[in-house]
Amino acid sequence: MTSRTKRATLALTTMAAAVGGFSVALYLILRYQPKPFVRAVRTIFGRVLNPIVISISDRFDLETGQQALHHIGRRTGREYRTPLCVVPTPEGYIVPAAFGPDVDWLANLRTTPQAQLTYKRTTYPVIAEVIDRKEAYRLAGGSAGCPCWDQFRIQDFAILRPDGNPGVK
Repeated sequence: MTSRTKRATLALTTMAAAVGGFSVALYLILRYQPKPFVRAVRTIFGRVLNPIVISISDRFDLETGQQALHHIGRRTGREYRTPLCVVPTPEGYIVPAAFGPDVDWLANLRTTPQAQLTYKRTTYPVIAEVIDRKEAYRLAGGSAGCPCWDQFRIQDFAILRPDGNPGVK
């Protein structure tokens, strides 16, 4: 093996270890919710990863697109677009607040519940309501709508109900 191949192998191994370590750390933070770490991860997601996810979903014609919540900032009045995991139900869309009840998008919905949800490349007007875990499970048919609800012990959710005629697709 040449020295160039050894360096390339070492670089790839180091990157794989870093990604693996980050994944484990993120899992533990989401599962146990230590406050200082949750704030740091929320900041990284909000300022770095969310714009990347939205840019990629806008640029490439993915089969279902990225679910995104369009909401109004409670302090700025500015429109925000946040990529989220959503679970469709007969009554609307359930959105878990994986980073706890203090996430900005949930606080914005508490102030201004009218929003829009882009789901499978269609945008729907919705009215948001904050719900607890028990209600989310009931609306999802009695069980977790997504395995992450149990894995990360998510306690806070929002239901986005259709506002007007478009209905849930």
